[in-house]
Amino acid sequence: MNRLIYDKDEKIRIDKYLKDLLNISRARIQKSIENETVLVNEKKVSSSYQLKKDDIIDYEIVEEENIDIKPSFFDTIDYVYKDKDIAIINKKRGLVVHPAAGHYEDSLVNLLLGDEDFKYDNSTIRPGIVHRIDKDTQGLLLVSLNPDNMDFLSKCIKDHLFEREYLALVYGEIKDEYFKIDAPLTRPNHTQKKAMVDVFNGNEAITHCHLLSTTGKVSLISCTLETGRTHQIRAHLAYINHPLVGDPLYCSNKDNRFDKGQVLSAIRLSIIHPRTLKKMTFYAPIDDYFKNSLCYFYK
Repeated sequence: MNRLIYDKDEKIRIDKYLKDLLNISRARIQKSIENETVLVNEKKVSSSYQLKKDDIIDYEIVEEENIDIKPSFFDTIDYVYKDKDIAIINKKRGLVVHPAAGHYEDSLVNLLLGDEDFKYDNSTIRPGIVHRIDKDTQGLLLVSLNPDNMDFLSKCIKDHLFEREYLALVYGEIKDEYFKIDAPLTRPNHTQKKAMVDVFNGNEAITHCHLLSTTGKVSLISCTLETGRTHQIRAHLAYINHPLVGDPLYCSNKDNRFDKGQVLSAIRLSIIHPRTLKKMTFYAPIDDYFKNSLCYFYK
């Protein structure tokens, strides 16, 4: 690996710093960070990590991928809110958020690039994506409509000023009305598809849960995220032996009636607006798949 020491007083995002320093695309930098071939002080970091003076950066940049992300109009975007700075989207179940293998033309990013209010180009594989939700999870997603907002919004997530609540249908009878799952998680990768609880090597992951109702066979709960790890709710609920109904990865109970993935919806999102600095809260209804799943168990 190559090594350098950051010697400036001002803070800067690591992906922007390396992009400008090495004169390569931010997509390659972000892919390298995701693949953990970019380390700061010998630890893995996110693309939004703010470099501080004397940080030691070890890096090996992945080869350029020949990806040309193009605008697409295969579907409409369900905007819950939109201004010149941000958009709140009710993402449909089954829609991939950003381009990935097998989904370079049918992701949410492709749709966003077709919106004239979206002030990004295709120089990065995740333009405007502040956070993500899984392909088969429906619900609220925050998108930055211009690059000037990304650092602020990313910092809000890091500082826990970004609130997310999910509605989840899980197998089994939950008896505690309120409970917290505090279990560090590893990140899924190409060989290990699941996020796994690992108290030694995992990243801090905390989910707060509230029991809404139970039939004995299933329970309906709300989950709020204190952290936002990949697959956090899915992995945490499976870890306590209450996997999500329909989850093809974390649930061993296979039922063809639930063939559209995990019964999970992002129903509430609270943010600090990057221009007004006011707190804004948005809500979205559960989709028909979630409703039909409830009807099956609560008939």
